[in-house]
Amino acid sequence: MYSVFLLILSVVILMVLISKMHLHAFLSLLLVSLLLGVASGLPLGDVANLVAAGFGGTMQNIGIVIVCGVIVGEVLEATGGAQKIADSILKLVGIKRATLATALTGGVVSIPTFCDSGFVILNPVIKALSRTGKIPYMCLVTALMCGLLTTHSLVPPTPGPIAAAGILGADVGKVMVYGLIVSVPVILITLLWCNSKYLKNKYPEIAPNDDDDLLANKKFQEVVAHAPSTFMSYLPIVVPIILIVTRSFVGQYANQETAVAQFVNFIGTPYIALLLGTLLSFLLPSKLTAEVTDTWVTRALKNSCEILLITGIAGSYGKVLQNMGVGDVLAGIISNTGLPSVLLPFMISAIVLIAQGSATVALTTTAGIVLPLLPSLGISPELAVIAIAGGSFCGVLPMGSYFWCVTKLAGYDIKKGYVAVTATTFIMGGAALISILLLSLFVH
Repeated sequence: MYSVFLLILSVVILMVLISKMHLHAFLSLLLVSLLLGVASGLPLGDVANLVAAGFGGTMQNIGIVIVCGVIVGEVLEATGGAQKIADSILKLVGIKRATLATALTGGVVSIPTFCDSGFVILNPVIKALSRTGKIPYMCLVTALMCGLLTTHSLVPPTPGPIAAAGILGADVGKVMVYGLIVSVPVILITLLWCNSKYLKNKYPEIAPNDDDDLLANKKFQEVVAHAPSTFMSYLPIVVPIILIVTRSFVGQYANQETAVAQFVNFIGTPYIALLLGTLLSFLLPSKLTAEVTDTWVTRALKNSCEILLITGIAGSYGKVLQNMGVGDVLAGIISNTGLPSVLLPFMISAIVLIAQGSATVALTTTAGIVLPLLPSLGISPELAVIAIAGGSFCGVLPMGSYFWCVTKLAGYDIKKGYVAVTATTFIMGGAALISILLLSLFVH
């Protein structure tokens, strides 16, 4: 029970360091990992080695994948490929189903890009939709916010779920499939709220028609006009997903000795598949220049550094916990409650999110906590990742950057922000929990 006490204490200290003392998540996790190892009675040399091994092992599994994924997102944004994808979905679904079109657009755009960037890109579009279709702007804001955040948390190659998969040793292909399965009901259930009479009656305002908004929408349309084709825009996203998912199925059902199986296993290795996606993204610009291969890539590398460091150090935290033997003790406690095993990672992730506001930090930190519990929980690493991902968007409060990104760009005060973001994310979390519980009946 002493190890359980240390686990709880370490989580509390971690949350205080991040949310109250505003110490960066990387340094907070590093300090807590070292203190946890020392307090557990491990030899000092072993503590230092465990922290280093946890960091290096996590980077070995997932570092290149995260970097390549961020590069693909950067190129899609810079070339207008992301805008082209958004435009194609909006036209396909149509203005009569504007909230559905908005949520689906957010869901697709956020697979390769960050949800904050996706909202910046698409906000001018939903303002134009609101004015053209006389649709309450609040309905479209909540739909876009939901679509972006759902796949940002649930579907690789977005950095958060990729990082959690790396820490827990999950099959990325299965995580993709499970994430897509859970994303559908989360978005559809949340759309009932987005289209509700309550929102329409309480916030009937159409998007304001100011010069800045008109200029932003005009710029969006100009980017779409000069962007690569719709087919080429989808290619860097779809090809890696197909390769990784195919590798998962081949690994499970095919004869591994055949040359075809070995080739599929090679090109479907997550970092190889994402590298191919990166190379395909270089076909999107009209001309391949040093700006594309150097400047854009450098910008993506800078953007990925923080995620890499937090992911790696969360692996260190998990490694120390694993060596403390806390998993066996907690497993006994959990089994006596009779509650579904997926509830624990979901709840821990939701608590971490509410405490500090970042879905990516919630995903990585919770993965480190859940790692030593996995053998005793009786669920697969893939299902654990999805449970953690579902909890990582259950209750976005003003501590999170996404709360302010949506609220400020929409021109809302904090009260409207609580409705547009916080209330909506709690509904998303409830829908995710129900979906994950149902999924756990069929996969383990």
